[in-house]
Amino acid sequence: MNMEKHEIDGFSVIMPTYNQSEYIRRAILSLLRQSYGQWELIIVDDGCTDDTKENIEDYLEKYSNIVYLRNKENKGMGYTINQGLAVAKYNYIAYLPSDDFFYVNHLIDLKEIFEQSSDVVLVYSGMKYDLDDTAASHPLKYETLGLREGYSLQLVQTAHRKTNDKWLERQEWVTDNLYRMFWQKLMDKGAFVPTGSISALWTDHPNQRHKIISEKYGGGVNHYRSFYKVNDPIKIQVSDYKFTDEEEIYKNFRRKIIPSKDSLKILVVGELAFNPDRIYALEEAGHQLYGLWIEKPTYCSTTVGHLPFGNVIDIPYEDYKNKIKEIKPDIIYGLLNFGAISLAYEVRKNFPEIPFVWHFKESAFHAIREGKWKELVYLYSHADGNIFINEEVKSWFEQFIPKMGLTYILDGDLPKKDYFKNDFSRLISESDHEIHTVVPGRIVGITPEHVQVLSQQNIHIHVYTENYHDHKMGYLYHLKNRAPRHIHLHPHCIPENWVKEFSKYDAGWLHCFDSHNNGNVLNANWNDLNIPARLTTLAMAGLPMIQKNNSEHLVAMQNIVRQKNVGVFFKDMNDLCYQLKDRHYMSVLRENMMKQRYEFSFDYYVPELISFFKEIVEYNKIKR
Repeated sequence: MNMEKHEIDGFSVIMPTYNQSEYIRRAILSLLRQSYGQWELIIVDDGCTDDTKENIEDYLEKYSNIVYLRNKENKGMGYTINQGLAVAKYNYIAYLPSDDFFYVNHLIDLKEIFEQSSDVVLVYSGMKYDLDDTAASHPLKYETLGLREGYSLQLVQTAHRKTNDKWLERQEWVTDNLYRMFWQKLMDKGAFVPTGSISALWTDHPNQRHKIISEKYGGGVNHYRSFYKVNDPIKIQVSDYKFTDEEEIYKNFRRKIIPSKDSLKILVVGELAFNPDRIYALEEAGHQLYGLWIEKPTYCSTTVGHLPFGNVIDIPYEDYKNKIKEIKPDIIYGLLNFGAISLAYEVRKNFPEIPFVWHFKESAFHAIREGKWKELVYLYSHADGNIFINEEVKSWFEQFIPKMGLTYILDGDLPKKDYFKNDFSRLISESDHEIHTVVPGRIVGITPEHVQVLSQQNIHIHVYTENYHDHKMGYLYHLKNRAPRHIHLHPHCIPENWVKEFSKYDAGWLHCFDSHNNGNVLNANWNDLNIPARLTTLAMAGLPMIQKNNSEHLVAMQNIVRQKNVGVFFKDMNDLCYQLKDRHYMSVLRENMMKQRYEFSFDYYVPELISFFKEIVEYNKIKR
């Protein structure tokens, strides 16, 4: 084995920690109670903002074999472990995350395996990952003698001989897979051997690192950015199929822009959802942007700062009242989805004198379910200006709001015009003479029976899952089994490639559902009122759009597509097959879409949006 020679026998136990003061004393105590006593504990405080240091001060003073290192700001787990490795003095390296703990014989069990053979490079114990507790419901399994199914070896169960290898660091890329981060580097240096006994506990709680990173557990790039306060662009693997490189994605949106003389100071409050780089167009128009972000993203698509593009100046929530008074913004722009309601409400209540625009997309029904309806109605009633995503949503809210300020219609998350490229691809159908359709996102309303009919007519469906891929694969594989030659599953596609990738298809699917509102806005639900984000993606690529024929009902996306004559409306699958095979008809729809596609970009509306903001600012001056 190509490893350093170390004379000192024992364990250097590395404890990376970030804001887990409520757990850390238990972890340290479990080490103090080990039956094997030749160890040192290296605590690396990775920029904790809670009372971690205060909670362990007595341990630091009492025990000379506890080393404490601190980073001024969070650097990431790989970086902090490497800091520990750099000062470790013993020949064995163990890990004790501050939220986990060892059972009393953990270290001695590991050591006994190491001593059996010099060919052993890594030893791992069994571990519990839940407690057999009658007070709560539990999975069928809550312990393992080795790997937990679906996971790599965890830090708390693992020790290895000290080598020159380093852990993968954030500046390289981020993953929740510890095998990729480090274990794989030891594979050619010796054997991985289990102890065969359970001697550690991996604590299950919402702020575990893998849950913050992986979309499988509700995490993602925005959760990671928000939780760890990351200011630089991130490269991150959020699932087996999706790697996000913000450095590459936003490379064209980093130019420093000097605000113009008549610029507005716009304070963005909330979150930006899909296509967040659209707001860079406001900077390009000469305006200065500030950002006050919700602290915890609601979904993986809930984009918050620090933004990996543009020049938005962040305002820390802890001191936002003083900062707003200092900045004196011309206008506050609250947006976009239900997770932003409470913060926007709080800011509006605290600064009623500053012109306020409320731009809300998804969704009023969710706000009702989450108990945020009263706050939402207040925002619409007390905003100086309201932006609705379409006329149908405006009509729906007018049921509840006695009076509103000025209003404007603009979809909430339109993409930036820079992605509306002209790198169109040749249609696949020109080569194989079959019909190829695309779903850029989750499948909505397409059943196995639909797939069977389409496949019999040689109509293909290509699926590009956007988020939470793991949760959808079961159904997608079920569909593929029904039509293996006609269902195609593709990896995530970034906006930069939307035109090139999606333009090779004949048409794209919108959400397919049967409306039941009979044209009465009182009966409308979110399916009826929504504009799916995929609509703009398909428009960018010049694709005709497929949706159910709900002509007797009020359906917002149907109205848009009908007005522009860019879509296929079907009664049943046979009707759809007939229309898709009408080459001339489909060609006309595609031509119509190509002529109007820029109307689906955010930049197209920026001049009007700024005029709307300025009108509100002037009206507010008169009102005062």
